[in-house]
Amino acid sequence: MSSNIKPKTPAKEAPNEPFKRAVTGCLRAIARRPELEVAFAAERPGMAGGKARLPEPPRKLTVADAAIVRGHADAIALRMACHDDAIHRRLLPGSQQGRAVFEAIEQARVEAIGARRMQGVAKNLAAMLDDKFHRGKFDEITDRADAPIEEALAMLVRERLTGQAPPPAARRIVELWRSWIEGRAGRDLDRLEDMIEDQRRFGDAVHDLLDSLDMGDDRSNQDDEEDSDSNEDGRQDEKGEDGESAESEDSQRMSLEQADAATEDLPDSAAEATDAPTADMPDDSEMGDAESAAEPWRPRQGGKNEPRGPDYKPFVTRFDEIIAAEDLCEPEELERLRGYLDKQLAHLQGVVARLANRLQRRLMAQQNRSWEFDLEEGLLDPARLSRIIIDPMHPLSFKREKDTNFRDTVVTLLLDNSGSMRGRPITVAATCADILARTLERCGVKVEILGFTTRAWKGGQSREAWLAANKPTNPGRLNDLRHIIYKSADAPWRRARRHLGLMMREGLLKENIDGEALDWAHKRLLARTEQRRILMMISDGAPVDDSTLSVNAGNYLERHLRWVIEDIEQRSPVELIAIGIGHDVTRYYQRAVTIVDAEELGGAMIEKLAELFDEKPKPPPYPPPRAGEGRVGARPLRRLHA
Repeated sequence: MSSNIKPKTPAKEAPNEPFKRAVTGCLRAIARRPELEVAFAAERPGMAGGKARLPEPPRKLTVADAAIVRGHADAIALRMACHDDAIHRRLLPGSQQGRAVFEAIEQARVEAIGARRMQGVAKNLAAMLDDKFHRGKFDEITDRADAPIEEALAMLVRERLTGQAPPPAARRIVELWRSWIEGRAGRDLDRLEDMIEDQRRFGDAVHDLLDSLDMGDDRSNQDDEEDSDSNEDGRQDEKGEDGESAESEDSQRMSLEQADAATEDLPDSAAEATDAPTADMPDDSEMGDAESAAEPWRPRQGGKNEPRGPDYKPFVTRFDEIIAAEDLCEPEELERLRGYLDKQLAHLQGVVARLANRLQRRLMAQQNRSWEFDLEEGLLDPARLSRIIIDPMHPLSFKREKDTNFRDTVVTLLLDNSGSMRGRPITVAATCADILARTLERCGVKVEILGFTTRAWKGGQSREAWLAANKPTNPGRLNDLRHIIYKSADAPWRRARRHLGLMMREGLLKENIDGEALDWAHKRLLARTEQRRILMMISDGAPVDDSTLSVNAGNYLERHLRWVIEDIEQRSPVELIAIGIGHDVTRYYQRAVTIVDAEELGGAMIEKLAELFDEKPKPPPYPPPRAGEGRVGARPLRRLHA
């Protein structure tokens, strides 16, 4: 008996699969992790959950595409091979700006180690960095206030350690900062090359560099603790000086020399050079392990016995602004940024849209008309006809539809626009806010989308005014606020849709002063006439402004934030929710949730809103606050646009 069943032919693999296998093998070899899991996706490259994530290469690779993917792989592998997380955590500065600079310089150090030993790795890293800065539009920056100093410092350190000039796309921001940085810390930069192999000594030298740039911390207490620890075990100290560092250097050198041979076997993709579109790769402001980017330091105090709002004040308010998104950017650029946002998160939109549809069905169900039963007139109720069959003397039952008014509701989404949100978090937040606004609008719920940041790094005009006034003590808040209206509650979604693309603009995200931003959004809600008002705060860290905290108490901004939160939660009809991205907000807010990855934001936002809509509205306080009633210590901002 013959069989007509033909054997299955093996599926033909994609053209880029051999390249992906070669890159994976090279990454494992350099990192000394033969079992490391490596994934390729159109997401932020880095380490997440113990798994390396690389950008998905195009099916038809060009030489440039291949070099960029290899560069991301080499950067991750070098971080794993030449970096000690324990030492890094011990040396990490306390200020947000200092942390950003320290992280960027440490990544430049590990990449320089590989670039100095392997010529192919140096070329890959150069291609990756040029692509990163080009995608971030760094080559279009003309003002130093819009140029992140941590990126410029990292490129200057790379230049000192490898002798390579900054990539073409990064040259503009480097030149904007070069004279200022080298004038203050040129000697500190020159010292770094001698200690590139010793992470501990290199980190101490970076702290000296930060001190020269007025970004350093008081490390005397940390030094005392380290001295006491080392004195308890002299042998451990000696080994750390002579044994551990030498052993670490030898193992790193051996690993990289062995991996040098592995890089020679990588396939050359030049033969397949085409004009195929490249995979979309989100901007990566911080290379390396995404999980290692810790949140800013903040005092671990409950705050119950501290003075609260009345002692908080801004030094000056004339430089603060409330501005509409369309007035910060040209219409053509807004369209381009919106298109970039849509392209970056095309895969996430489907997931969040499905969750939003579930919320929409739940809300629409609450708006559906209900019925009154057992009436003497109306529509015949067929569900109760069985009673007449059982008892013929039972009267017919009628029903009538009745309309139930859906709760009159407005929702405000307040988004943290600080520099630590740069990259994946702000992209996800903008997309989720966009989809949620569209969903709630369909259900008759008005949505307002607001953002908060500062106009400048390290104080701006407020600090200049303080310096001109001979530096009075306890000046209060020393930075210029920028509160942004992306979508007002009465504006339809279709008109405000493109405004959310502004969050993708490089140079927008700076410091975060949460207390005044929360108070501003709350006052806007109090002026609304809706019966129910909901305020959702989305942030990834405690309030941080280096200029303010350098001349006030270390918990000055956090203390004011606690007071504003308590005032809203206990004495306001507004219902307050908070979502922290990698930051524990449950110790500030009564109703809050903390998520580890920005990818979880959409689900968390929809879940918390669904819980609120299922509950009864918050009862009004007694006495109710009046709309527009000011709070002690928070003055109104200069309004530029409604």
